Amino acid sequence: MLLIPVPLYYQTKMENPKSAILIGAGNRGQTYAAYALKHPNQLRIVAVADPIQERRDKVARQHNIVPENTHQSWEDVASTSIVADGAIIATQDSMHVDPTLMALKKGMHVVLEKPMALTEADCLKLIEAAQKSGLTLNVCHVLRYTHFFSRVKQILDSGEIGDVITMALSENVSYHHMAHAYVRGNWGNSQTSSPMILAKCCHDLDLIQWFVGSRPVSVSSAGNLTHFTAQNAPDGAPQRCTDGCPQAGSCKFEAVDTYRNGKHMKLAIANSDFKLMALAAKLMLRFPGLAGKIPGLSRYRVWQEWPTSTITEDLTDPGIMQALKTGLYGRCVYFCDNDQVDHQETLIEFDNGATAVLKMHGHSAREGRTLRIDGSQGTLRGYFGGGGRLEVQVHATGEKKTYEIKTDLFGHAEGDEGIMENFVEVLNGETGATNADEALISHQLAFAAHEARLGNTIVKLG
Repeated sequence: MLLIPVPLYYQTKMENPKSAILIGAGNRGQTYAAYALKHPNQLRIVAVADPIQERRDKVARQHNIVPENTHQSWEDVASTSIVADGAIIATQDSMHVDPTLMALKKGMHVVLEKPMALTEADCLKLIEAAQKSGLTLNVCHVLRYTHFFSRVKQILDSGEIGDVITMALSENVSYHHMAHAYVRGNWGNSQTSSPMILAKCCHDLDLIQWFVGSRPVSVSSAGNLTHFTAQNAPDGAPQRCTDGCPQAGSCKFEAVDTYRNGKHMKLAIANSDFKLMALAAKLMLRFPGLAGKIPGLSRYRVWQEWPTSTITEDLTDPGIMQALKTGLYGRCVYFCDNDQVDHQETLIEFDNGATAVLKMHGHSAREGRTLRIDGSQGTLRGYFGGGGRLEVQVHATGEKKTYEIKTDLFGHAEGDEGIMENFVEVLNGETGATNADEALISHQLAFAAHEARLGNTIVKLG
């Protein structure tokens, strides 16, 4: 089961598109549902459930959903006669289990945002429900669907570097992404969301076990929350950035610069491998008033892209500022209720003798993943994020081979597209490529790593 084929991406013309409901219309939910807007001949979103009215209304407008099929919660959906071919479930981490069980009970295939659940018992409950129903439960391990990681898998399966001996995968979370999502944001507190190793790194753990192709047998882990604490707050810093911080000009986490002005996303684009966009970003950074004067850049006068698009539905200048003055994202990063580690390293041993190290940290200048896999016949090195590169060096000859990699600006938009393409295939009778049975392994690794870190111990896996 670990050696499932790399997904193939193709467009299937369909006169009768399949239908799906969307439960959870936040950033991830809207991203997955957007597939139907791009491919209306394949998929239609026929119902939406979300507690925030602005989100419901937006999705309803985009997908022409009738009012009686817009709901505040999955419970409301459960009490109706709505049935579709599939369900997209992208609620908060702690709210995945019940709506998934409901959708399976109603006879719908499910594509579920990761992590699928916060305990192994709940993961097993979902898997059992899917098996009993005969329906597919796909977990959104979208990195498998990217060209970069698909190519890595192809190289490993070809035997080009021989048997995998050891692997090092680093998830380099940018400083501003860390502050946004895992300090200020919905995943800042592990007690109300899920531990960082599960919330962020189950992608990476899934890739590791997929690449090694063997059963993990032991896990150890170490890490801490080091920087984002009150002791590190600048002198005179208030609780909120909008309250007049004396250090605003020098703080890389200042909220107005981050969200309204998009400074750190522009910096990220300026340092990416996409030359034309990098040039535009550099010009906007050097000449802040430029965006308002050039037609092609006018939409960036006030930053409305990620991460700003996640903090409010009102992306006008006043709307963004109101969100910063009253919401989560205007808080000083040193005075939040966060407890997530900002760095963690996890060592995994497999039953074939291979080992892997996963390094996660939230202090990177550039968002991306770095990968090194040493095999018995060669070494693979790669970088993924804001561009990409992949190289193999053969031991016997010293020959280096560089692979051309297709990538998008910030990582896995193509993966989001790929998993929805596969989901449409599932709705038409094909097999899911990231089924819950296999996704369970990455979750078990995350649970074990969290236990090992807290207990300063080695966790054995059965």
